[in-house]
Amino acid sequence: MKSAALVALLFGSSYVLAAEYLVGVGKDETTGKKGIGFDPSVIHPLAGDVVTFEFRSGEHSAVQTTFETPCVPLDGGFNSGIFTVEDNISVDAPNLPTARLTINDTSPIWFFDQASRQCQQGAVFAINPTLAQTPAQFKDNAARSPVAPLTSTDQAPTSTESPSTPAQTSGTGEPNGASRLNIYGVGGRNGMILAIND
Repeated sequence: MKSAALVALLFGSSYVLAAEYLVGVGKDETTGKKGIGFDPSVIHPLAGDVVTFEFRSGEHSAVQTTFETPCVPLDGGFNSGIFTVEDNISVDAPNLPTARLTINDTSPIWFFDQASRQCQQGAVFAINPTLAQTPAQFKDNAARSPVAPLTSTDQAPTSTESPSTPAQTSGTGEPNGASRLNIYGVGGRNGMILAIND
């Protein structure tokens, strides 16, 4: 990291780091085991950061919604598609299927796991919630929401396939990224890009 900053300094370019947030779908955030929801269920990324949804055993999805209607897909919003992972796969097994979302700004974004049909039980996720629209209120809204039926357009790939086109939101979707990028930097004037993979 120090060498990356030094390189940016030597070339006189501005240097911006972006973080990756790994979010387990179908993982209980209180136990760390397979379960209902997202782990973590709330994050606060900045513009340029990447959210990687990693799907655990069972059928799961990450579908954008609104604060007011938590269990209903947002038209034109991010939709990972449905991923099916065998039940005997460990919660933290390597190479679980993923879908990536690049954050464009710090506006609130709301999600639910439509595939599991557990939205009303708390399978919801918040990006950059506000004091006026809190994660607790969002979860309460979900508990009172009617169950949304799956439609044929909601059916999506299994864990060995990837959706043909990523859905768009206030970020850029990228299902099943080939490599996991932990930190990356973009230099200003010289267009330098630095990637650190794990």
